[in-house]
Amino acid sequence: MAADGSLAAFYDRYDFPEEVRVEFIDGEIIMQANPMMLHDVPGRTFVRTVPEPFEAWSERGVHVGDEDRPRPDVVIIRAGDWADDMRDLPVSVVLAVVEVVSTGRAAIRRDYEDKFTKYQDCGIPVYVIIDPNNGEWLLFTRGADGAYQEADRAPFGTPIPFPDPLGFSVDTSAFHRYPVA
Repeated sequence: MAADGSLAAFYDRYDFPEEVRVEFIDGEIIMQANPMMLHDVPGRTFVRTVPEPFEAWSERGVHVGDEDRPRPDVVIIRAGDWADDMRDLPVSVVLAVVEVVSTGRAAIRRDYEDKFTKYQDCGIPVYVIIDPNNGEWLLFTRGADGAYQEADRAPFGTPIPFPDPLGFSVDTSAFHRYPVA
C-alpha cells in the first residue's frame, strides 16, 4: 500500500517491471505478461497513421475513476490535449479507445464486457475492438441514449472508418489473426 493507504496511490507510485502490462480496474491491480508482437501491430499502426489534428497514444492509461485506470492499446485525442506531467489521460480529452483482444478468457471478457461498459459509461465517444482471435474489428459509437451501438464490423484488411469529428480511416491490412495453437 502507498503512504495514504490506498491501492490507487500504490498503483500511481509503484514502478512496475517493464515485462508486465499493468492496469488498475475495479480497484484491483491486474498484471499480464507482455503480449506477443502480433498483438502490438494494430497499436503501432494507429500511432503511425492517425492524422493531424489528432494523436494516437499506445499503452496510455485513461483515468475513468478513482478505482479505474484501464490502459487501452490505443487512445486517440486531439493533438496537444495533454500535459507533460500527466500519467493517465482524463476522460474529457479521449475521443476514442482501441483494445486489441488477447487470447485468454479473462482478457477477452474484460475487452468485450468490462471495458466496454466502463468506456461507454464514462462517455468515450468511440470504442474499437480489434480481435485477432477471429480476424475482425468492431466499431462502437454512442447512441442518443448514451449506450454503445455497433456502427461497423469487418474482417482484417478492411479499413476502420472513424466517424466525425474524427473523420479518418485506419488501414488494417497489416493486422493478422493469432496463430492457432
